[in-house]
Amino acid sequence: MMEKLKQYWLPSLLGIAVLISLIMTVSLLTNPARYSSNNNESQSSSFRKETNSYDLGDVYSPTQLIEAKDKDQYLVTSSSTNVVGEVFKEMQKFQYSHVKKISENNKDEYYRIANQSDMLMLNYNNPISSNILAKIFNYDGFNDKGSIKRILLSTNKDKYVYLLNDDHYMVYRAEVSDLNLKKIKSITDDQVTRNRVELKTINGNPFIYFPGQIKMKDYGYMLREENEGTYLNRIIGSTSNASIKHHTDKVIYSSQNKDLTFDNNGDVIYTNYRPTQKIKSEAMALNSAYQNAIELGFPLDSTKFDTYNKDEKTVSFRQYIEGFPVYSNEQLGVYTYKFLNGNTERYSFSLREFLVPVPTDKQATTLPSSKTLLSDLEKSKVDMKQISGMRLGYQLVPDSENKLIVTMQPTWFVKYNDQWLNYKYLDTQVREGDSDEL
Repeated sequence: MMEKLKQYWLPSLLGIAVLISLIMTVSLLTNPARYSSNNNESQSSSFRKETNSYDLGDVYSPTQLIEAKDKDQYLVTSSSTNVVGEVFKEMQKFQYSHVKKISENNKDEYYRIANQSDMLMLNYNNPISSNILAKIFNYDGFNDKGSIKRILLSTNKDKYVYLLNDDHYMVYRAEVSDLNLKKIKSITDDQVTRNRVELKTINGNPFIYFPGQIKMKDYGYMLREENEGTYLNRIIGSTSNASIKHHTDKVIYSSQNKDLTFDNNGDVIYTNYRPTQKIKSEAMALNSAYQNAIELGFPLDSTKFDTYNKDEKTVSFRQYIEGFPVYSNEQLGVYTYKFLNGNTERYSFSLREFLVPVPTDKQATTLPSSKTLLSDLEKSKVDMKQISGMRLGYQLVPDSENKLIVTMQPTWFVKYNDQWLNYKYLDTQVREGDSDEL
């Protein structure tokens, strides 16, 4: 089946991708002025206007939506609508007031609030600075409230929003007005899939537990590869004054205070030795990662904030499908911003981006329940004390014959020793230290 699809569908899609690439290449070759450093500023300004459609709230939206009703909780997903993003946009229209801390260091109270009925829980993979939420919600009262892992919205007559952080079991509550609960209900009821879940704890860390099996769609994707000259133009400008070093597996362009490295596999590393500001807080790191992604022209469609490492001042954005993260052994689908040594910025991303889905010979995969997963891990002699979370996601599998075709295999990922690893290969990955976390 897959061979027939490749024979008829994929050549056509490949032709489209190649045509786009050729048009861009011809444009660059026939307009060398675009490489002039004198034109860099005006082009950059024009470029930013084209890419500013990515709002801060689009990138820093939660990635998971859980609906609590009738004493049960359900993970809500959709293959046709970005349910989490749409609900989050509606929440940005609310008027917020009277925020106050209502609980701290009280595990029982934390779980009581988190497990209330008639609630929508929007979860982040990684806690996010409340200062960023203050910008998104246009409410200064959320500033300086620490990091937030979960946002709860009451869907009954109580007009409250709760900000929760698993660390120290911190809970803030704010009053809200101008909310349209009917609109939100229409979003959460429109062609969605519901899987029953529970909020449980593993080694002191709250996580989403699936009591039953889960069925997830399989995907194939056609990729598009950006021309290297596009990023050369935006970052280096004129290549006539740049030093170029050719290696077996990569090419490095250096100009003044910048290095730009292209690996043969399509990965890119941009190092800026003279940034415009020093990163002194999480909010500054998150804002800088977002602003620089916009200016670099990194494609942010379906890309969401995924992790922040405060010790390394590293922010990662990741590709998501139906609210589930995509993991790869390469940089594909991941944009990483890192502030190094107090005076250097480093960006890692890929020339390749997801373009269009293509049919696969497998429609869906059934995954084991959380209980079965934990039991299997224990039987395989995995050190259970090193596990701090579990999440569903997609493992990206390259096509052996064409680097512009990939498949997405649904699977469980386990947070082991603070790294997200595919549970099927957990033993091997732990021994080899293999992970796409940077």
